[in-house]
Amino acid sequence: MPTDIWGVGWYVFALFPGVAFIFAREGHQPAIKRSALRETAAVVFISATCAAVLAIPVAIMAACWKEFRDTLVGLLRGDSSWIRDNLPLAIAISIIFLGLITGLGFFLGSRWAHEHGLKRLWQSDIPRDTSAWSVLFTAAREDQAVDVAVTLKSGAWISGVLYAFDNDPDPHPGRTITLTHPSMRSAGADDAIELEGTDYVLIEAGDIELLQASYRQVDANVSPPG
Repeated sequence: MPTDIWGVGWYVFALFPGVAFIFAREGHQPAIKRSALRETAAVVFISATCAAVLAIPVAIMAACWKEFRDTLVGLLRGDSSWIRDNLPLAIAISIIFLGLITGLGFFLGSRWAHEHGLKRLWQSDIPRDTSAWSVLFTAAREDQAVDVAVTLKSGAWISGVLYAFDNDPDPHPGRTITLTHPSMRSAGADDAIELEGTDYVLIEAGDIELLQASYRQVDANVSPPG
């Protein structure tokens, strides 16, 4: 653990790659709730991995350049005389190094990195960060619309075309689903009526008794709603 203000600063900034990774990944993947210990471990692991990747060219440079190697060995042994003698350069190098490893962390968390290999690390027989809604609603092709019918606990019935849904993998009752072009049948009524003047309806998971979905082919020249 760091014992001085500079060490504390380095310790804090060195965790930026892990934070950047999580921030980038949550932009295209659902954020599952984890314990504070697991979140911290993920941040530390990603940060250490990014630092190790950038340490490889530093190690190669040290192996080929004796003066650089001697300076680096001195720094690792606690000799900070080079930093004191070259403070502006040391600060610039630190900022560049931290910027590079933070950028690497953000890149590893990006959609491109996920779709080009990293997703294999998260794949398993048991989905760890995918909700049942995500599996159901994302199975439709790009040329298909998802028609949804929902029976509420009150006995009412609502149908419409899927517009958006909360893909939180945690099945809490506050998750919502948004339908467009809605129709509704009140509890005890025989016929459903279109909700004129209503473009969207928002339904919470806690109010749903039964949810049904079907995929419908749409005009290739018209994008399906949502």
